[in-house]
Amino acid sequence: MNKDSRGFTLIELVIVIVLASILAAYAVVKWPSDSELKLPAQASLLASHIRHTQALAMHWGQPLRLTISSGAYSVSCVTASANPPCNSTPVIDPVTNQSFSVALETGISLAGANTDFDTLGRPVSAGSLLTATPARTFTLSADGGSHAVVLEPLTGFASF
Repeated sequence: MNKDSRGFTLIELVIVIVLASILAAYAVVKWPSDSELKLPAQASLLASHIRHTQALAMHWGQPLRLTISSGAYSVSCVTASANPPCNSTPVIDPVTNQSFSVALETGISLAGANTDFDTLGRPVSAGSLLTATPARTFTLSADGGSHAVVLEPLTGFASF
């Protein structure tokens, strides 16, 4: 063979292909699932809805309840009445003019306790301010991953 010939041997090409295949297989295994990618966005949305619920409770002068279920959450008045905004369950969100009920993305579940907010937007339980630490936590889970939204006692500050 001529010494001026340049190129790869068959063995070198096979080794490169095998290494590339191993790296690709590892990347596919470690790639997060679709629902795991959506967890932070859903946590941000829940924290935003908690703050919105507090603002509505203060604006309406009505205690409101955040009701948690496995795949959804909703906002309703603590005491129903024939007058708006407490004449429907869940309440009608004035921003969207729709029921204030949110279904989570497929594959995401939510765990946490139902929480009431008084007319000052503070979290309460059985009519008393939540003062106990640690803070109330809402956990969103999907495919082995989780993300938490934390509701601070007294202030009701929601963060994720």
